[in-house]
Amino acid sequence: MPRKEFGKAQYQAFRVGGVVEIIACGTTSGINIKVDIEQLPFFIYPPMFGFYFVTPDVVLPALHPFCYKERVPFPKTSKIITILDAEGKHYTEIKEIDISETQPALPSAADVGFCVFSWIGTDTLQVTKCETILPLVYSRVFGPATYGECEKYVADNQGR
Repeated sequence: MPRKEFGKAQYQAFRVGGVVEIIACGTTSGINIKVDIEQLPFFIYPPMFGFYFVTPDVVLPALHPFCYKERVPFPKTSKIITILDAEGKHYTEIKEIDISETQPALPSAADVGFCVFSWIGTDTLQVTKCETILPLVYSRVFGPATYGECEKYVADNQGR
């Protein structure tokens, strides 16, 4: 039966939104030893985590480097995450990663080289660059023209 015991590693933590990704990197003494990060069952706030080696009954001996990632929900107010392993407690700073929302950049009305395409057998019109490679279910119904002229064509034809 596999044994689960504390292992040791080097840790990093990154927060994206309300989720923290814990990264543990190190080396095991067997290629079939698995690594795991689990929240410890203590009723504490913020939660604490344990780093484990899961060793099978038969170990295939060899130095085996690893980098293991675990994503966990974690309070946004905490700047440090505590990880317990074979060497004791590690207080790892959580690095914030700010991902700003991206907005699709629409071309200006004067940009040239646009066409209006229709999905064959439907009444839906779409505007894109004329040289765009599209599936054969689309056919060109207007253009080449400016982006503004193509948008006007779609509006005049009520999107169909």
